[in-house]
Amino acid sequence: MGRRWDDFDEWPKARRRGRKTAIMWPAIGLGLAVFYVLGVWTGAGIAHSGGSNVVYLPSQSAPSSNAQSGAGSGDPSLSDSTLVTDIYNEVKGSIFTITAVNGSGGQDTDPQEDIGTGFLIDNRGDVATNAHVVGSAKTVELSVGDEKFKGTVVNADTLDDLAIVHINAPASMRPLTLGSAKTLQPGNLVVAIGNPFELTASVSSGIVSGLNRSMSESGGHVMNGMIQTDAPLNPGNSGGPLLNASGQVVGINTLIESPIEGSIGIGFAIPIDRLVSLEQKLLSGKSIQHAWLGIEGMDIDSLMQQEMKLASGSGVYVTSVTKGSPAAKAGLRGDTNAAKLNSASDSADPFKILKGDGDIIVGIDGKKVTTIEQLTQYIDADEPGQTVTLSVLRGGAQTSVKVTLAPWPSNQ
Repeated sequence: MGRRWDDFDEWPKARRRGRKTAIMWPAIGLGLAVFYVLGVWTGAGIAHSGGSNVVYLPSQSAPSSNAQSGAGSGDPSLSDSTLVTDIYNEVKGSIFTITAVNGSGGQDTDPQEDIGTGFLIDNRGDVATNAHVVGSAKTVELSVGDEKFKGTVVNADTLDDLAIVHINAPASMRPLTLGSAKTLQPGNLVVAIGNPFELTASVSSGIVSGLNRSMSESGGHVMNGMIQTDAPLNPGNSGGPLLNASGQVVGINTLIESPIEGSIGIGFAIPIDRLVSLEQKLLSGKSIQHAWLGIEGMDIDSLMQQEMKLASGSGVYVTSVTKGSPAAKAGLRGDTNAAKLNSASDSADPFKILKGDGDIIVGIDGKKVTTIEQLTQYIDADEPGQTVTLSVLRGGAQTSVKVTLAPWPSNQ
């Protein structure tokens, strides 16, 4: 049986930026500067710097997981040389190594031990982690120090990459205090605790490098509102807490971007606010649905406008529309030559291949749209079954297209 650290041995192919275009992750066979897939949320893939990979990483006590005591509280003095140590000692007893066995173990696939991190969020024995840490497992093993527990996977939301595992936690084990990412600012101290490469209960620290980042995910959707940090994260840190200087959880460490399959100081965490908003649904075991539009598209810039003779220098150019999707049913139109782009070589210029007759989305429900990131954020806030109105440029003329969003399909 093989062992791996939360999917870190499944590195996606390098992505590159070319003429303000993007490759969705994982690659959809285009090789060159491909598109965002807009689904949930709309599900757009976000382009980043050339040659890098997006990879899953693989205090005070709180009476309940809904404690939001981080708002308005001042950070302790960062000149205190024991601050990180104090935070570590306060929370380490509630942070677990999680081992999940995935795979059938049949002739074709050997079972794999996926190893990540999780942390206690309430007094009932509920542990938060990433969905990609537990994978398809129904039960997992958890350990902290010399204590071992058998955990039951209560629920997992693969699109948000969140999961909750239940254990019979001793009464003496205290849940971590949940803060809020809404109070973070670039430059704030943050502390990450996890199990990189099975080095259990490892701590690293850094600062908040950026906020509200959007990162492409498997299946073609995007994770919005991510916290960027330079605190070193490595395989096994997935699902572990990112804490502020008050020892409150502000994020769940999830992925890194790196060309070397290891930390280069660009890590990302899911805001803890997302877990709090979904906590009751996750605990209920109910399936969590996300809105789906169903297009592939590209950000438009001045160069793209000039080379393709487009009617706008900004917005989302629709390269193709997924068959049977809400976008297709609403009559959105993709580029006539999208299929040719799919079969083109890596060195081909997409602007020379595409015909330029696809729709351009410039607004949604009266709000201006200049980039795919904006469009995905708007769709992310909507629900399946909700009807949205897209402002579209078609043949140089503006028109309105009403789209009834559908649940994100399971085969995406």
